[in-house]
Amino acid sequence: MRQRTLSAVLVVLITVVPIVLGTAILLALLLGVTIQAARELTRGFSRSLPLSLSSASVTIPAAILLIVTFFTTSGTILLAASVAALLFPLAWYAHSDDLQQGLRAALATSFAALYLGLPLSSALALRSLEGEMTSEWIRALARASGNEQTALGLAWIGWAIAITWLTDTSAYLVGARWGRHKLTPRLSPGKTREGALAGLLTGAVVGALGPSVFGLPFAAWFGALAGTALAGLAELGDLAESFLKRGLGLKDFGTSIPGHGGVLDRIDALLVTIPASLLLATLLGGGNG
Repeated sequence: MRQRTLSAVLVVLITVVPIVLGTAILLALLLGVTIQAARELTRGFSRSLPLSLSSASVTIPAAILLIVTFFTTSGTILLAASVAALLFPLAWYAHSDDLQQGLRAALATSFAALYLGLPLSSALALRSLEGEMTSEWIRALARASGNEQTALGLAWIGWAIAITWLTDTSAYLVGARWGRHKLTPRLSPGKTREGALAGLLTGAVVGALGPSVFGLPFAAWFGALAGTALAGLAELGDLAESFLKRGLGLKDFGTSIPGHGGVLDRIDALLVTIPASLLLATLLGGGNG
């Protein structure tokens, strides 16, 4: 438990500091996350399917999506970049001697590239949002880092990450202490219905703090509903990654974060909640990128 807690604190610091400092530093962090997560995914696929996969065939298209998102918010350009990321692995493995194996490898890496690239690019787009917000402490943080114009983006991504991580923490603690009924024994034997309910309630509470603490442009009751929805998505994202691991015969995707597994094991819920938060911010007129 102590190791898990220390690792969690370190992960929070490594994540929060680049987010506060702005999109350029966040891009560097996300590229690092992409490289490590791509290694974990391709290693898992290669061991279990079995396929001979190159992590570069996942990293390159995912990184292209990140870099394009950093420079533009044009929907047309981003769509073109997404199509390129989807097709890139087909070109990469077209030289395979065994074309059937090459096709399987290309399909696996196309999935992996989009599974990582689209959500991580959404994080960059969310952090880049500009617009009106009312939280002075977040505005001060943004001002101190020289990014006051994107204070709204800082508020949105901070709110989304707070809901995601606190949902996970409360579900884990309540499930470990009071959990009696398994949620999905086949996918994740450690998860309980009691923990899942605690996670949803936590999401509602943190979500309701969106206007008062994060200065976001909606009412507290709406934040509670949105927070509950995000908490549910966080739990689904966690289960989706558990499905991947069980299907591949893995306990964890890696060991780079003691007590938590690999990088992919730590960001699984965020891969769902960050794009959902970007969609919500866009629908609410959450600023201009």
